[in-house]
Amino acid sequence: MMIGRWKQTASGASIAFLGILFASVTLFDVYEDYALQADPLYLTLLENAAPIGLDLILVAAGVTLARRTDVQTAFVARTTTWSFLGTLVMLVITLWVYLFQVIQGQIKPQIIFSHVVAMGAVAGLGVGVYDGQRRRREEELEVEHDKISALFDNSSECIAEVEFVDDTPVVRAINPAFQEVFGYTPGSIEGESLDDVVVPPGDEQRASAISARAQRGERFEIEELFRLTASGEVRVFRLQAIPFEAASADTDGYAVYTDITSEHRHERRTTALHEATRELVTAGSVEGIADAAVDAATEILDLDFTGIHLYDEDYGELRPVAYSQQVAEVLGTPPTFGPGDAIAWNVFESGTPRYVRDLAASEEAYNEDSTLRSELIVPLDDLGVLLIAARQPGAFEESEYSLAKILGANVAAAMERAERECRLEEQNERLETFTSIVSHDLRNPLNVADGYLELAREGDEAAFDRVDDALRRMDELIEDLLTLARQGEAIDEVREVDLTQVARRAWTNSATADATLHVDGADAIEADPGRLQQLFENLFTNAVDHGGDDVAIRVASIDGGFTVEDDGPGIPQAERHRVLTEGYTTEDDGTGFGLAIVEEIADAHGWTVTIDESDSGGAKFEFSTGCSSA
Repeated sequence: MMIGRWKQTASGASIAFLGILFASVTLFDVYEDYALQADPLYLTLLENAAPIGLDLILVAAGVTLARRTDVQTAFVARTTTWSFLGTLVMLVITLWVYLFQVIQGQIKPQIIFSHVVAMGAVAGLGVGVYDGQRRRREEELEVEHDKISALFDNSSECIAEVEFVDDTPVVRAINPAFQEVFGYTPGSIEGESLDDVVVPPGDEQRASAISARAQRGERFEIEELFRLTASGEVRVFRLQAIPFEAASADTDGYAVYTDITSEHRHERRTTALHEATRELVTAGSVEGIADAAVDAATEILDLDFTGIHLYDEDYGELRPVAYSQQVAEVLGTPPTFGPGDAIAWNVFESGTPRYVRDLAASEEAYNEDSTLRSELIVPLDDLGVLLIAARQPGAFEESEYSLAKILGANVAAAMERAERECRLEEQNERLETFTSIVSHDLRNPLNVADGYLELAREGDEAAFDRVDDALRRMDELIEDLLTLARQGEAIDEVREVDLTQVARRAWTNSATADATLHVDGADAIEADPGRLQQLFENLFTNAVDHGGDDVAIRVASIDGGFTVEDDGPGIPQAERHRVLTEGYTTEDDGTGFGLAIVEEIADAHGWTVTIDESDSGGAKFEFSTGCSSA
């Protein structure tokens, strides 16, 4: 800061006054020696040349201090103080010696001379001590300055030296890192407002508030500050405001910018990734989660070549289930990986993520001629792998590798949850189906038993045998269904059974009213006899329910299977694809499980069921068992 003009003028004038005063005394001595005592002029001039020179130095110094506009307060104050203090000390000592000599009545010039010399020696000693300290301090300051300059010039941080002029942060110097990042040379930015050159549009108000804090001499740090760089890109910086505390400093402090764009981007992408992957569970299926994960990698992480391979237990291979559009454009359909085929398989087996910086240099690479050169491979537990690739070698940073592992962990967790929910849903469906089967299949023998019980009450003792058969059939069904519930499998084992015998036994245990059964050329087949009897019972009951009490039913062997047909009203072609589904029925009191149970039993055997029209216009169920008839 600069002192007031009037103080500067007064200080300089006081020093000049001392010089003029001393010069006047010296010139009077010259006049007295020459004019009054008739001493030679050259002698008196030689005598007083040095004092006159010293006096004139004081005058010149005073004038200079009064006229200079760049002199600092501390310098002017110290200079003026020491000048008057030195004058006062010399005057007091000289007067002290002179006074005692007057009292003694004898003036001793040699004593005065010796005292003046001694005072000069002390003054010289003081100046010497001061100069020594000053030089040592200058050396220390020079070393410190060199350190600061080295730090300033070689720091990777962007540093601007700033002075506030009329509340404006004016740039006085910048370091090379600042030049490189912000694109300014010292000559083009020095003297300019820092806020005008680095603050992006729209952020001026915040920049003004920051400048106001710095101008107050605050030391502070601000995270997440946006600044405009040389490339025209707005990047994220951390700002440190470092004030200068020395009053003599030419500038007010440093503005230190640290580029934290990568850290900020990583944090933002991590947050977005977690938010996106938390929604993966809503995808429902493992395949849906894979698609959503690829979309998240592409849109959030900006990773173009992304795909997911899942393990196929039936084939023992990693098969592609989801991949980005860029992968499809470059590779078409991604390859399937078997044991030892590729790095992906090794990662899947080991469960350890890998970053392959150069696929062309890797002996494990699946395709040495691929245009993809680097790859991140993350295992999805025992489900598969996540693959992320790029065209350039070493294309991925450590932060992207970290994000890929986070994505893989989230995807694996979501897939495992989806599989658990799917298994639970299947168990619930099986439980519901099991309950329906129990109620449906037990109804047939129960109805038979009820009907023959009425006949027995009327005196038909043979009916008791039929009731006993029905009860025994119910017991068999309960035992089979309990076995099914315990094992979760529809078929335990198969053996060769007589188709005619099983069909007639099923007929006996069904409520068939006046319906008739014809078994033509039925051969032996490989089946579970109990489940096959259930199949026939449900078909016979369905035929009677829809074809009437007098419907005629025919069972016959065909090449590779057998058929069951009737002469009832048949099944409309538009409905044939629906009648085998659970819950489908055309009766008000129907359960919709009869034909669904038929299909379940056929599926459990590995048979296929087709529905057609019989020769008489009724329904025809054809079962293909895969084996030719004898």
